[in-house]
Amino acid sequence: MVPGDRRLAEHLAVLPVPVRLVFFTQTFGCDSCLPARQVIDEIAGLSKQITVEEYNLVLDKEKVDEFGVDGAPATAIVGARDLGLRYYGVPQGHELTSFVDAVVLASAGDTGLTPESLAVVATVHRPIDIKVFVTATCTFCPEMVRLAYRLAAASSHITTSVIEATEFPALVQKYRVSGVPKTIINDRIDLLGHRSEEVFVREALQQSLEGPSA
Repeated sequence: MVPGDRRLAEHLAVLPVPVRLVFFTQTFGCDSCLPARQVIDEIAGLSKQITVEEYNLVLDKEKVDEFGVDGAPATAIVGARDLGLRYYGVPQGHELTSFVDAVVLASAGDTGLTPESLAVVATVHRPIDIKVFVTATCTFCPEMVRLAYRLAAASSHITTSVIEATEFPALVQKYRVSGVPKTIINDRIDLLGHRSEEVFVREALQQSLEGPSA
């Protein structure tokens, strides 16, 4: 069961518009797909504004391409429009709250970013891909996740994927993840640890704008 159901239900009771949890699974080689779907269903059960759609990563290529997912379990968190919020893995531990916050963000669309950050985000005119590696026990990860999700919500050119590191060892090896949170931007800029909004926007997002196209 989802821990803290009452608290989470109160958090989700304020959703102004419906949210779709578009879940991607696969039949073989995905031990965490069933647990992830169970958690997704329990979260959806806390609000009538939340619905779940399920697609197969191998069979439903049209949907895979539409939402740009490349692994399972994966969930696209979609409100009135797709803000580019993705979660790979089982939402649990500290990341359960991050996931619920993303649901609220997808519904309300209020990024909460400072005017200075929004001004930088407004200059984004080409794709920026943000990956944040996390673990369920990491106490510093949720703040980085929330910031990365807010940046995605603020620009149609930014997509943020939160990745549960223990469930995707191949990606951990590829991106040399030795600690979390680790943030990868356009597969070339990496940051280990938490950053404030100001520092993240200045040192990471701004650098990606100044560098070569991804």
